[in-house]
Amino acid sequence: MFAIYGHTCHLCGHGGAYTADHLTPVALDAEQPINPHDMRPAHGSGGNHPNPCPTCGRYCNQERGTKPVDAMFTPAIEW
Repeated sequence: MFAIYGHTCHLCGHGGAYTADHLTPVALDAEQPINPHDMRPAHGSGGNHPNPCPTCGRYCNQERGTKPVDAMFTPAIEW
């Protein structure tokens, strides 16, 4: 997935994303197959390796939760 989409968070638009965000949240479909085209880079908690956004400090993947991608939060800072 990172080889396809890089390391820019698809939720906040900032670099340094090292967590895979499933476009259909795992909480809504735990049986979905692993498909890199159904995931995007995001900031979040990778178990013992937290990965907050270095720019806005958010854990975008966790903040999104089960919300649709287009209903995501607005940036903490107006750019």
